[in-house]
Amino acid sequence: MRYERETAALGGIARRSDLRRMGLDDQTVRIFVAHGGLLRVRQAWYALPDTHVDAVRACEIGGRLTCASALRFHGELVADDGVLHIEMPANAVSREPECGWGSVRLHWPRHPSTGNRAVVDAEAAWRQWERCVLAGHRGIRSTR
Repeated sequence: MRYERETAALGGIARRSDLRRMGLDDQTVRIFVAHGGLLRVRQAWYALPDTHVDAVRACEIGGRLTCASALRFHGELVADDGVLHIEMPANAVSREPECGWGSVRLHWPRHPSTGNRAVVDAEAAWRQWERCVLAGHRGIRSTR
C-alpha cells in the first residue's frame, strides 16, 4: 500500500499530516491502528508495526535515534552501554521514558542532523558519538 511504502521511506515513522498527504483520513488511520497496520506512538505520530523498537522509543520521547544508538541501527560496531541516545529538535518537549532518565541520553543539537524521521544518518551519528565520548557522558540526561 502507498502509506506503507511512503512511511517506510520516512524511516517507518510518520506524522498525521504525512498520512493525510498520503491519502489517509483520520478515520482510516484509526482503523489501521485498531487492526495493527499502524502503531500510535504519541499524539499525531504513527509507526509501521515493523519499525525498529529503539526508533519507536525515541519517537515516544520526542526525538529520533542518534549517536551510538544510530550507529548500532546502521550496523556499526559500537559497544552497547544500555543507553538510548536521542536527538531532540530544538523546540521539542521531551516525555519521560517508562524506563526512567538513567538509560536515556538526550542530544540537543543547534541544527538538525541529516537522516530521516527515525534515525540520523551514519555520518552524523559518528560526529555526535565523537562529541559524546569526548564529553564523557554515560547515560546522563543532558540539558540544553
